[in-house]
Amino acid sequence: MSAEEEQLSVATVLEATGGVLIQGDPQTSFIGVSTDSRSIRPGELFFALRGEHFDGHRFFAEAIQRGGGGGVLEQEIGEVADKTVPIIKVMDTIRSLGDLANRWRKRHPIPLVAVVGSNGKTTTKEMAAGILGRRYTVMKNTGNLNNLIGLPLSLLQMGPKDRVAILEMGMNRKGEILRLTQIAEPNLGILTNIGPAHLEWLGSVEGVMEAKGELLEGMGARGVLIFNADDPRVVALSTRFKGDKLSFGVQNPAHWQATDIRPLDTGAISFQLKGPTGTTSVSLNLMGRHQVYNALGAAAAASSLGIGIGDIKKGLEAVQPPPMRMELMTLGEGIKVINDAYNANLHSMESALRALQEGGGKRKIAVLGDMWELGNYAQQAHQELGRTVRERGVDLLFLLGRFAPHVAQGAQETGMDPRAIAIGKDHHDISLQLARTVKNGDWVLVKGSRIMRMEEIIQELREIL
Repeated sequence: MSAEEEQLSVATVLEATGGVLIQGDPQTSFIGVSTDSRSIRPGELFFALRGEHFDGHRFFAEAIQRGGGGGVLEQEIGEVADKTVPIIKVMDTIRSLGDLANRWRKRHPIPLVAVVGSNGKTTTKEMAAGILGRRYTVMKNTGNLNNLIGLPLSLLQMGPKDRVAILEMGMNRKGEILRLTQIAEPNLGILTNIGPAHLEWLGSVEGVMEAKGELLEGMGARGVLIFNADDPRVVALSTRFKGDKLSFGVQNPAHWQATDIRPLDTGAISFQLKGPTGTTSVSLNLMGRHQVYNALGAAAAASSLGIGIGDIKKGLEAVQPPPMRMELMTLGEGIKVINDAYNANLHSMESALRALQEGGGKRKIAVLGDMWELGNYAQQAHQELGRTVRERGVDLLFLLGRFAPHVAQGAQETGMDPRAIAIGKDHHDISLQLARTVKNGDWVLVKGSRIMRMEEIIQELREIL
């Protein structure tokens, strides 16, 4: 690729977005793109995004004062002192950001893996990146940059040295996965699972299924679909895909399978990995047998891109848990804490509780916050969670949030002693109760939806102990 092609020029932006140059030098090029006036770098193009609770047009002047090289806007904002600063007007800045990212993607026709599912997206992405990184320079999205804003910003970081890209795709509304797939144009799609997440917007698990299935619609018949053979809804979706398919699973026959799964007292998990290219033993530095599914999806993708079974094993065994995703830490003189506070739905709660049950320790303590975006299913889901808590042998249960009484009700209905259940007023209250309760040798799971900020309990508990 020539140096000219690697530049993000005004001409490229106009061509990709269909925008109109209101003012400025049409020969200008930008070093990148920003949507945040607080962190914009000199020479970056500022996209003034507009949403339900924000309007980037209010910060355009600040972005230029901080060195921004130009702006993409939906409306004219009055006089701009420096007439050489390019201003491009478009109909929809969020859509235009995606259109520009797609144009940049077309300039970098490298293999791109998209990871879609209700749970396990980030860990599967990190596993695949860890394996592929042994041979290739890998571009991936970081943090929560997986939506209609974050994914395009990630794609626009793609450079000439990158040989493979891995992007997780998140959504909470119909149509978003389809749009993300159109922007990224993946060659491989991993469909991890389908569960009760974002029901407030999608209405039912069937609605979630259709929304995740937009990956297949967006891919058409090109590339390879890698799917979970143990998830009936995923299997049903896979029959719609007309391209090549690879399956992974534990219970059902699949191209990539795991057998002899053994959770260890240390929190790690071992299993036998079997695929078309061979068999090997794997020991993950991650908690929970649900991590095996993530490993299988990552292995299938890496193998499709030319990685042998030996490097797959080494890559998987080197992966460390992403922050606040089944992250095992020690507090005090021997209290093990599983920090899984990044997010939660019923499926991921059940997986985390099973990991707590199968881990080491004398007592099992669960500290759980509300699960959000469940709509009319919220009360029922939290009662089901309470029943799962009891079934997984939790000794003590600490609860925080609006739906805490429903979790407590479900736990008591299945025989949990009410004296073993505490509902906290706030994070500080929970932290103090925990500090008075925990003993060396206890294992504590902390989990809740992102809005619950359950990690604050761990931070305060660390200071107290």
